[in-house]
Parts: sequence; structure tokens; C-alpha cells
Amino acid sequence: MGMLENRPGRLQKLLFKVPVWLHKMGLGGWERLIGAQWMLITTVGRKTGKRRDAMVDVMDYDPATDTYYIEAAYGAHADWYKNIQSNPIFEAKVGRRKFKARAGALSTEGAGEMLVQFYRAKPAYTRSVMAMAGMKFKDEEELRLLGRNLTLLAIKPEKE
Repeated sequence: MGMLENRPGRLQKLLFKVPVWLHKMGLGGWERLIGAQWMLITTVGRKTGKRRDAMVDVMDYDPATDTYYIEAAYGAHADWYKNIQSNPIFEAKVGRRKFKARAGALSTEGAGEMLVQFYRAKPAYTRSVMAMAGMKFKDEEELRLLGRNLTLLAIKPEKE
């Protein structure tokens, strides 16, 4: 149990690109039909300087603070995560909303609680996403412990 260590294979990488392509074609928001909300993140490559796209799950949104909460399936191993460590301002798109953003990490306790809240709101979706990442859990307590090993981020729009 714990954070997914294995990086995705070629087929998985291709499958992960499909939602990115759909968002770029202006079809962002369709994922709500399957009970999900995604964020398209565009970073600057830390080695190449080229624009790089990644799609992540929005676990929650707090309208009072205009904060999106997302999870990095591959944690610190994710290329986009490494890119925002080097270049902290990046582009984000949720549905039709596009903005410059900055990310901050949640505490381990906060991450565990966020994952449990996400599960309570979307149990079938949470189980399927966690299973795709190779993580299974019996109950909320086990999920809370799993969440403490994940990298959850608070994404806030940058003030222009």
C-alpha cells in the first residue's frame, strides 16, 4: 500500500493523453457526466523549457477561497509536479475557466481527510481511480492512511 511507485507504461500514457486532447479541443467539462472534474495543468518543462500538459482530478473546490484541491497520482515522481517545483507559476484550466496558478502542498492529515471526503462524495469513482493507481482499501480508515502517503495540492489562481 502507499503512493504509486511504478511510472505509467506507453499505453497508460496514451490513455492519459485522451482527456488532455479533449480539453484542448474545447470539450472540457464532459467528465462531469462520469462524476468527475478534471484540471488541465500546463507547466514549463524543467529541462526542455517546453510546454507540458497533464490532466489531474479535482477532489474539491472551495469557492470562498477560490481553491482547487488536486491529487498527484505519482506524487513527487510526476513530471508535472517536478516542473512546478522548478517553475511555480503554471496555467490551469477547469471546464472553461483558464487561469495562472500556484500550488501548495496539504499536510499529511489534511490529505487523508480530503481523500475520505472525496470518497464519501464519489465512492465508485474513488475506488476505480485508486484501483487504476494500484491502491485498494477496505474502509475509510485504510483510505485515510493511504491519503497520508499521497501528494495532495491546493491550487489557487495567481493574482494578476
